[in-house]
Amino acid sequence: MMTPHPPRKRARHARVLLLGTAAFGLAACQPEEQVDATVFPSVEECRALAALPENDFTAEDCAAGLEEAQAIHRESAPRYEDEALCEEQHGGECVVETRSDGSSVFLPLLAGYMIGNMLGGRGYAAKPLYRTPGGRFATPGGGTVLSGLRGKTQLRPNSFAASSSTRAAAPLSRAAVQSRGGFGASRTGGGIGARGFGG
Repeated sequence: MMTPHPPRKRARHARVLLLGTAAFGLAACQPEEQVDATVFPSVEECRALAALPENDFTAEDCAAGLEEAQAIHRESAPRYEDEALCEEQHGGECVVETRSDGSSVFLPLLAGYMIGNMLGGRGYAAKPLYRTPGGRFATPGGGTVLSGLRGKTQLRPNSFAASSSTRAAAPLSRAAVQSRGGFGASRTGGGIGARGFGG
């Protein structure tokens, strides 16, 4: 599981959104907590934004977030059995990884990453982002889908939950990808400024 970075001195507040009444009147309006997140194509852009007074993350948070995103990428990136399939799903170059049994799998390059301040003042957590076939950006499992690679958004806390390891899993085949409708198609989340779903 990810280890969030230590809490900062300044207080952070997660916004509370009210849900509508549940079907059949089983529940009244109830709060759903969200976390603030910021999306970056590079650590350099993160550091530039960290210098602005309206942002409460630091250049150190940017570097730590990138390091965490890269670690998650190494463990949980989508892995494909075919290079062409990987390139189709992620809009560009993929890299080869040789497994201990001598077989090869293919991984997309990182498109960027996001950092989010966790609920309860538990510091920041990060996730890598990959291009989808539709030109959006998604987390390793294809769960949280964003329309842009720059800016602030609000996400459910489980957007930063631990991603499943793909190191020893069977690589994605064309049939498996098609059955899901493509990488990032299972849950079409919002764009920057909207909610994401899953991890």
